[in-house]
Amino acid sequence: MLNFNHTPTYVWPNPAFPFREYFSHPNLRIFILENIHHNWNWLRDHSRRFQARDHFFVYCGWYFDDWFLRQDSEVFDALGLDKDKFFFMFNSEEEMDRYMASGFKGAHINQNCWLDWNGVMKPDGAEKLYDAVYVARFTPFKRHELAKQVGNLALVMGDLHGGSESLSQLPPHVYRNQSQLGEQGVASIINQSRCGLILSAIEGACFASSEYLLCGVPVVSTKSKGGRDDWFTSYNSIIVEENEKSIKEAVNYFVNNPVDPYLIRESHILKAQFYRNSFIDQLNLLFESNGIDLDPASFFNQNFMHKLRKSENPDFIKIWP
Repeated sequence: MLNFNHTPTYVWPNPAFPFREYFSHPNLRIFILENIHHNWNWLRDHSRRFQARDHFFVYCGWYFDDWFLRQDSEVFDALGLDKDKFFFMFNSEEEMDRYMASGFKGAHINQNCWLDWNGVMKPDGAEKLYDAVYVARFTPFKRHELAKQVGNLALVMGDLHGGSESLSQLPPHVYRNQSQLGEQGVASIINQSRCGLILSAIEGACFASSEYLLCGVPVVSTKSKGGRDDWFTSYNSIIVEENEKSIKEAVNYFVNNPVDPYLIRESHILKAQFYRNSFIDQLNLLFESNGIDLDPASFFNQNFMHKLRKSENPDFIKIWP
């Protein structure tokens, strides 16, 4: 018996945010969801209208640990969802193994591969004005305070989720944006920095870490879970213990040992293309098994969207056949 009274821990606050229609054909419809249990309201209200032709790609926006697995499993059980219709795109092998051991389907396709490398995040040859930059909203899990000993630090603030989060303890800094910069403004500050900081212990793959790399700027990161280290090499990053001294020393290393920005950027793009190809392969399987004569790579390229995200119009639900 289905349980529509399941109580989720958290659901997306914006009814237009959770999903988008990616592909529509009489034989096949593909949706993209970001996380599962955050979409409880949408799934509860509409899962009874899902059709045999409907398939879902699940975008993993956070670290999918045992708690996430329990929450998602409860949603699938409560609504009687078919695991074969949902394909998870995991940010790390660890997360993939955890979910697949419980019968979920998916592949290791790190979310940072959806960053548009033809956009503004690229080296621009700017003079280096800052020893390090930290691009992150000022919320405690970002652990800004670990950068206390970093000299000549720039801080770029992103939006708080819903404006309801408490603020970090900010370290000494020589630059802080007073309003939202936009992607071009963020790219400019990154390019003026000798390295980029990412200091959280747990989150998702973290777009900012890959934005640093696409700009050719190396990364100083604490040890982490969530998939950002998927992109790190011995050349483009230093992973340190979570203490102020180690972070300062790693920043000083990059101040004194500049890297080739184009080597860093091209290495990132090669790996991103590998992950995109994995997604295209899955599209191909769906097209072939549903009798659709369409080249998946051409479809992907023609319909590429930065970060693969779109806020679908809520009215779309009302006309859903």
